Amino acid sequence: MINSEKLGFSQNISVRINVITNMRKQLKSIFNYYKPLSFWSLLVTMGIIMVQPNLILALSTKLFLTFVLWMMLSDRKVRQRLRFYKISGVSNFKFFSTLFLFDSLLTVAIIVGVKGFI
Repeated sequence: MINSEKLGFSQNISVRINVITNMRKQLKSIFNYYKPLSFWSLLVTMGIIMVQPNLILALSTKLFLTFVLWMMLSDRKVRQRLRFYKISGVSNFKFFSTLFLFDSLLTVAIIVGVKGFI
């Protein structure tokens, strides 16, 4: 009876390790896609800071741009060229929500840092 409990425990740990490994692969895939977008995101953030360094304005603009990106990727021709994030098992919702959250955190950090010096 003790051996079956240990077997169940080791299988449970194995499943958890597989889930964590899968999540790391998905995040790596999302961040690999974000690398080229980071320059444009920084440019938009700097433009917002020049106009008015307001968090609400910045986050709503980033949400709008994420929606525009989603609309672009719903086009078949663009989606066929950017199929690599789908290969790693990332759903559209997880992909865009992670992009928005990471970009928002980066934007908030930049704006708070700039407001600290102004």
